[in-house]
Amino acid sequence: MFDFNENDKFVFFGDDASFVQGKACARCGMQLNEILRSGIVGCAECYKNFETEIKNTIFQKQGAINHMGKISSKHFSKIKIKEKIEELEKEKDAAAKDENYIVAEALKNQIEKLKGEL
Repeated sequence: MFDFNENDKFVFFGDDASFVQGKACARCGMQLNEILRSGIVGCAECYKNFETEIKNTIFQKQGAINHMGKISSKHFSKIKIKEKIEELEKEKDAAAKDENYIVAEALKNQIEKLKGEL
C-alpha cells in the first residue's frame, strides 16, 4: 500500500492486495475495489474512509495528487481579464496617490470596460 506523509511525499508502507478486498464504506457500504475500478464514490464519507487509497490511485494515474486538468478557453480568458483588472487597479491607486488624476481616470475607464467583458 502507499500513503502520503505530512509533506505530501509518496511513501510505500507495504503490499497486500487482499487489503482492498472486502473493505467497504461505513456509511454507504460502497466497496473499495468498486471505487478503485470505477473511479466513482458512493458518498462524501467514502473520501474520508478511503483517503489513502484514493490518493494513491490519483497519483498512479496522473503523477501528482493535485488537479492537473485543463481549463476551458472561456474560463481562461475570464481569469486573464480579472488579472488585468487587478493590475490596472494597482496602477490606478498609484496614480491617484501621486495625484496624477488624468492617468487614474483613464485607468478607471479601462477597468470598467474590462469589467463589462466579464
